[in-house]
Order: sequence, then C-alpha cells, then structure tokens
Amino acid sequence: MAEYINSNKEFHWGDWYFKNHVMPDDFNYKAHKKELSPYYEERGFKVSMMFDDYFSSLSGIHSDRYLSMDVYYFFVIPALNRHDFKDAYLDKNIYSELFPQVRQPQTVIKNIHGHYYRNGEEISADQAVDAVAAWDGDMIIKPTVETCNGEGVEMVTARDADSVKALFGQYGFNFIVQEKVKQHPDLQRVNPTSLNSMRLYTYRRQDGTYHFLYPFAHMRFGGKDAIKDNVSQGGGTCLIHPDGTVDDRVYRFKSLNVSSLKQETGVEDLHVPNYGKVIETLLAMHRRLPYFDFVGWDVTVLPDGEPLLIEFNLVPSVEGPQLMAGPMFGEFLDEVIERARQVESARMQTFKKTFNKGMTFYLHMQ
Repeated sequence: MAEYINSNKEFHWGDWYFKNHVMPDDFNYKAHKKELSPYYEERGFKVSMMFDDYFSSLSGIHSDRYLSMDVYYFFVIPALNRHDFKDAYLDKNIYSELFPQVRQPQTVIKNIHGHYYRNGEEISADQAVDAVAAWDGDMIIKPTVETCNGEGVEMVTARDADSVKALFGQYGFNFIVQEKVKQHPDLQRVNPTSLNSMRLYTYRRQDGTYHFLYPFAHMRFGGKDAIKDNVSQGGGTCLIHPDGTVDDRVYRFKSLNVSSLKQETGVEDLHVPNYGKVIETLLAMHRRLPYFDFVGWDVTVLPDGEPLLIEFNLVPSVEGPQLMAGPMFGEFLDEVIERARQVESARMQTFKKTFNKGMTFYLHMQ
C-alpha cells in the first residue's frame, strides 16, 4: 500500500467536508470516488477524482489538479500562511491600523477585549451606548474575531439606551459597530438590500513578487431582502473577467443549477467600476502582510469609485473559485503544491481552554 503525505483520516475529512458543505445531496459522488488523481499521486498526496467530477460538471473544466479540502486546509494553508499569527491579524478592529490609507466603513464604536473605543480613544461603556444611540444613519454590528460566512452581522435597529445595552450584552466582547456602507449604484442594483462585494485573491511567490489571481475573482450578492452577500445562505456568485466585466452565470453552493444574472435580477452588461484601482489597492495592501502569502479580500466600490475594504481572509475558501474557474492557483499550482509537500505532521496532545473574553487558547504537548 502506498504511503501518502496526507493521512487516511485527513483524506476522509476532506471528502466529508466537501459533501456536507459544497456538494448537493443529489450529486452522484461515488462514480469516480475511488479513483485517485495522477497529478497529486505523483506529488505524494491522495486526492479523489470525485472533485473533478463535481467541479467540472459546473465549470466544464476537466482536470486532475482540483484541490481537495484536506490538502488545501491541512497542507497548503500552513505552507503559505503563518497560521499561528492569523487570529491577531484577522481582528477587524485593527484594520484601520493595518491599512490606514485604504477606505473602510466608518466606525461608530469598537469593543476590543471588553474595552470600548471611539476615534482611537478609550471610552466608557455608557459613552459607547450614547454614541450608538445618537448616531444619525443606518448601522451594522458584527463580531471582529473568529467569524466566517457573515456570522453575527446584523443591522442595529433600536436606538434607545436600554436596547443598545442589551445588544452589547448579546455580543459580549470583540465587536464593532459601523455605518452601513453606501455602495456604488452599479453594484447596488444587483441586490439593493445587501452589500454586494467581490472576493479577490492575491498570492506572493517566494521570489517576493505579488500576483492577482485573475481567473478566480468573483462577485457575490445576497438573497432576497438579505443584508449579507452570503453564497451559502441563498446568495449567488458570478465570475469577474480581467476587464472587470461580471459574467452572467450565477453559481450557488449545494446546487447543480447555473442560473442567469439577467434573469434573476434584470441586470446585464455589469462592469465593476474602477476595477483596475481595486486590484492595485489589493496588491499594495498585501505588502503590509509579511507573514501571509495567500490572501482572500472582500471589497466593494463606493459611489465615488474608490475601493472599500470590507475584510480579508487568511484561510479563504477555494471551493467557490474552483466551482467556476478550474483548479485553484492556476499557473502557480505546481509551486504551491511543492511548498505544501514540505509541511511536517506530528501527533500532539492538545488542551483547549476558553476564557470569558472570547479568547480560546490551545496548549500543544508532544
């Protein structure tokens, strides 16, 4: 029996994750599940051709190079990004310090580790309540650490002090209240209620050059009456071509149906405003993240055409991009897999401790 870099346990986890989070229930994943990808076998990994079956059924691109979920999450990400630094950088409360020159949603208040801040100055809980209660405009509240897929993002609907205090109590520690973004009208018309963002990817090679991964850029919009552009919760996603034109085909997780943006929304010939400036901004921001070679960016465009950073992801999902545009990383995949082959695995005993200010600590012992 051949020995692979990824263990059987990791292999089966990857299949389980894919079947439960991406693949629709009615897809016949067993057709080639036991066949292995020659591309990955040559490089020491065990990857099922099930991934090609599913992705190619939607993209039309047959390939034995599609990344499996276990190879991506357990090997590629640790090879490209300092996973142990991830959570600190992903705290949305520090975005303004990381990228001071980039437009971001206007902040009303921040809660960092249980302490309140406004305009960079620490304030009391009562002052934070007053600031939110007195704000003239629509606001969004969201957690700032350990979140994904728009978890916890909600409109602030009540403005009296008691309601705001109760809202703060629900979120506890580490959250932010921001003014609701007014996006460019061309993007807003896709779905007027949601913030319709773009997920774009940048990659830094080991020679220090930065690259925008064109084939995998896509736009996301929310479902009817939604405020989130969440593809896994009723929203849709469309590829963005290199010139900024948005493709008409709409994809969704757990669905084999590819619909039409024009038929769903009435929008056709959509072009991302100032797309070149968006890409230029992302590449500049990536240079401020020295510990991370692969970044997924969520951005939109303001009414004046300026890019607006919503958030960035250091473990960005690749299921959606592969569903629309073929194997992730494209021309850079060979070197990425070679880097992933250098990841060493060791069994360790782990103790998890969770503290009352939203912090989870993992103690690893050999």
